[in-house]
Amino acid sequence: MKSLFTGQMKMCPQCGAMYSSEGELLAAGAIETDAEQRLNIYRKDMAYLRDSFAGIFVAAELAVIWLVAGADSLELTKAIAAGSVGAASLVPFFSFHRKARLAKRDLKRLRTARQQGRTLQSR
Repeated sequence: MKSLFTGQMKMCPQCGAMYSSEGELLAAGAIETDAEQRLNIYRKDMAYLRDSFAGIFVAAELAVIWLVAGADSLELTKAIAAGSVGAASLVPFFSFHRKARLAKRDLKRLRTARQQGRTLQSR
């Protein structure tokens, strides 16, 4: 509603503050900054990759259970191969989980700083 009365608004890319066309401060830290947007996209990408590797782990473990408990005779090499794929998918899962968690923490820190009127730079 303020833009209807003040005209076109400008935004500071560092702190997210909104200004009127005359330079009057309308809202301090109201809009997400570029650094926050980039960090949020990065966090979402890491979470999607984490979830993908979790899916691989679940599928491999279901394959192992099916091979072990299935009606056919136990084929140990296939069960070991499926288990190995599942176990190997845990390494990138934990790596992407850590990256997503750190990005979430940094994003929260940046948002808090913006809302308090301070400017921080992301890593």
